[in-house]
Amino acid sequence: MAITMYQADRNFVSPANDASLYSALAGDSNGIINRGNKFNITNDGLVATINTGQAIIQGRLVEITEAEQLTLPANSSGKICIVVDLTKTNDVLGSAGDTGYAVTVNQVYLAAVTGTLTQYDLNNGGFIYELPIASFTTTATTVTVTQIASAFNDTGWINATIPSGSNKNQSNAYAQYRVINDLVYFRFRSIYCVDSYGGNQVMQLPSIYMPSVPYDQHFTGSNIDDNTGQSSPCDFVFQSKSGGTTVYGDWNQNLFNKLTGATASGSYPLN
Repeated sequence: MAITMYQADRNFVSPANDASLYSALAGDSNGIINRGNKFNITNDGLVATINTGQAIIQGRLVEITEAEQLTLPANSSGKICIVVDLTKTNDVLGSAGDTGYAVTVNQVYLAAVTGTLTQYDLNNGGFIYELPIASFTTTATTVTVTQIASAFNDTGWINATIPSGSNKNQSNAYAQYRVINDLVYFRFRSIYCVDSYGGNQVMQLPSIYMPSVPYDQHFTGSNIDDNTGQSSPCDFVFQSKSGGTTVYGDWNQNLFNKLTGATASGSYPLN
């Protein structure tokens, strides 16, 4: 038969089958989960010490149970990564089922990666996936390490696209979004929209993160004049997956004429 079911009586479930299932249940996401010390990193000279923690990588649960040390290359920059490498062979002691049976797992390790990360799909024929947990820059004798907040199912803050004609008023202006566990968070400050189409377009998000129902999500924010500090209320409306990718302002033009400093924040469920 060309059809099977792995969770069936007397059937054999391989690690690859398990990983494929868990990866799908996790939305094919990779990242650190809230366990142990979440791979907190300290350093002494060029030696980085990676503390305990767990991560899900392509459906595989990876854990550091005791602090690990990694020597970083001098005069370089790159990423400290947890590497799942299916080209390696694990070492086995004894026979499965015996009391002394043990496996030394060689298919996961820490590495300092100075070039492009390798991130193949391990559940569709790939062999190597490098999950970055920190970035580093070294001199001949010292290192600066910055943790990467790759919390599971958390994209971190991503700069949103500013529509044509709109722009940021000042250096401290921004337009960003973040997705955490199927919640979309957004924030924007001091976006000048006057020259955009309709004079009201603030930012654009990837269509997969837009609401499912047309015009289902709208939020109260402000039009803030950074020069005077004056603030007026403004409603910000999200288009939908089927209707577009733009967030735009809607306001009472008796209060103010042009959207010169769009500012708001909020969140909505991803569905």
